[in-house]
Amino acid sequence: MLSCFPDMVRKKKTENDWFKLEKVDYVVEGKKLGIVISATVKNPYVESVEVYELQDEEKDILLFKKDKPIQAGKLLLKAEIKISENKDWIRKIGTTRKWIRVELKNDTDLINHLQTEVLVHESDKKQFRKNLSIEAEGEIIHLDGREWKLISDIDRIDQALLQYIPKSDPFLLWNEMLSIHVYKVRTSSPLEIYSLLESGKKKECSNLNWASESQNSDRISYYWEHSGCGKQAASSQIAKLFRGEFGIYNIRYDKKGKISIEDRRKWSSLLDSIPGK
Repeated sequence: MLSCFPDMVRKKKTENDWFKLEKVDYVVEGKKLGIVISATVKNPYVESVEVYELQDEEKDILLFKKDKPIQAGKLLLKAEIKISENKDWIRKIGTTRKWIRVELKNDTDLINHLQTEVLVHESDKKQFRKNLSIEAEGEIIHLDGREWKLISDIDRIDQALLQYIPKSDPFLLWNEMLSIHVYKVRTSSPLEIYSLLESGKKKECSNLNWASESQNSDRISYYWEHSGCGKQAASSQIAKLFRGEFGIYNIRYDKKGKISIEDRRKWSSLLDSIPGK
């Protein structure tokens, strides 16, 4: 999964007396990855502009530098950046957050700076991966001796969801599904989410058999099944709820029909092996 929460320390500052940052975009043109900055120069004595990508634990990366002449007015900065140094975040499914710092120097060597957060959404990253021939991390996962393919990925401000089915199964006729669902909440507990899921499912299906297999304040394991509910065919689910890196994780295995006791034990163990990050 991708960083889901805004940076809690860095602060946006996109305008001062010298400069105004209007837009920052990561782009792909052909087989090249680049960054484009639209800005307005307000101080006619700016002599250099340096653009850095901020890093959490390593030295900030200088993306490019522009020296004088820099005229007051609209400014468009473009630079190619190395694909090899950016593959990891392009491969990760979900929105990526980047921080960009613009360092300015005037004719008396006085330094000023601005910085902003850039969101690179999954829809853009999909196109990046296609154009640059980069395979997404997690498009295929290996579990229970089989390959599982990603069929759906959602990344919203309040939640994220990845859904997988066995690679050999047709998309519309799946029999088994693995889901990794993250509720991006800081204050709710696994127990509160569990109560909402249980009450919602029981309202939806009156003949539901719901059972909590293990429960404590940090982690809950549960199981449900029904023999048919409205237009839904008989189905079963094994699930885990716990607090992970980005919120409350609900990792679940769904199957059309009944899950045998042996398979329930197997999948309960397999779901425990999926990390919450």
